[in-house]
Amino acid sequence: MQLLGLLRRELRSECRQWVDDGDISAEQGERILARYGTSLEDVSDGSLAYKVLVGVALLFAGMAMMLLVSANWEEIPRAVRMLGLVATTLVLNGIGVRHFLRDGSGIGWLFVGSISYGASIMLIAQIYHLGEHFPDGLLVWALGVAPMALLTRSRVIALLMLALALFWLMAEGQFSPPWAMVLFLGCSVAVARMACSAGLMIVTVAAAVTWLNVLLGWAYGYPWRPDIEAGHLTLNMGLLALIFMAGHRLSATTSVYLRRTATLLSLWALRGYLLLLLPFTFTEFCDGYLKELETIMDPGLWMGLLAAIPAAWLALRNRSAHPLSRGLVMGLPLVMVLLHGGISESMAVPVTVLVNLLVLGSAIVLVQQGLLKGLSQYFYSGVALLLVLGMMRYVDLVGDYVGGSVLFLLAAGILFLAAHYWRDRQGGAGHE
Repeated sequence: MQLLGLLRRELRSECRQWVDDGDISAEQGERILARYGTSLEDVSDGSLAYKVLVGVALLFAGMAMMLLVSANWEEIPRAVRMLGLVATTLVLNGIGVRHFLRDGSGIGWLFVGSISYGASIMLIAQIYHLGEHFPDGLLVWALGVAPMALLTRSRVIALLMLALALFWLMAEGQFSPPWAMVLFLGCSVAVARMACSAGLMIVTVAAAVTWLNVLLGWAYGYPWRPDIEAGHLTLNMGLLALIFMAGHRLSATTSVYLRRTATLLSLWALRGYLLLLLPFTFTEFCDGYLKELETIMDPGLWMGLLAAIPAAWLALRNRSAHPLSRGLVMGLPLVMVLLHGGISESMAVPVTVLVNLLVLGSAIVLVQQGLLKGLSQYFYSGVALLLVLGMMRYVDLVGDYVGGSVLFLLAAGILFLAAHYWRDRQGGAGHE
């Protein structure tokens, strides 16, 4: 089982208390914590609070200085304004670099220095009326932060760089394909690996998915503007399948960091898959999707296949995933081809019924796996999916009232059996 950072901190605190009370030995405590990638000697608990407080204090000090300067901005000579901005940026980053080289600290100063760097770019461009293409400022800002993130291996600075890159992606994506995004994604992956940060890796994967969707938009609308088409859903089907199976492949590694990353990848890909399926439980949505799909030459189909085919190969080789998941992934390339080339909009109702049954089956598997393996996130995801599906069928019945009643009864039966099974696993607590 993988734990989030907050839970690991709580576990460290509890283990230290157990050792102090004599309940377990220090060696036993170390063995327990080693399973979750931490130790009794880990001092990040207190330093985290210190870093947060110092970071907020520096942010407030920077805001106070900006407000003071803004109040007298027009009265300050142009050259003084520019030199002041450059000097402030150099001083903040210089202090940060000095602390970092001395004892590895100074990330807070470097973070504020990165903010000052971006503010200087924008204000100097305003002073001298430079540039009419506003996304360029965000690009230069992100490019300046990227080397600092790599050199310091700081997750905070890498997240700042990635946030700036995403803002640039959304801004530049309206005018031209944002190819430079690959530089920021590569930098973020490098920092995540060096810092062993599962959270940063997950954010990077999400940014990569966003970037690929923007590129597909340009494939549809080039050379004028990006377009959003039904093929975007096809692309995301393939991407989610690949992320899900990549997570299962990584889960077999001995690295605690990679196992934590694998758990998060599989979990969030699964949640994305469920969210993607839910709109298809409505006949109107499914009918519109089938009508809007282009032929076998759809760029969304081919980009989706580039992800779905490797995912199917991983599903064929890796037997750690549930058989239902593996079967869906292995059959996905054929389903995608059929959707684009062999299924007409007249099949909307049968497809909707099949998707409803698939969602119901997925909920059953999630509840079953959650109970069997003690994975609360799977159990509650399955319960939530059943509740959402029931509410959706309440407002938009598939077929007739009998069909809706059958779905409600199935969901009620599954929840009732799951509740009794859970009670029995907990030792019979809560008997009526």
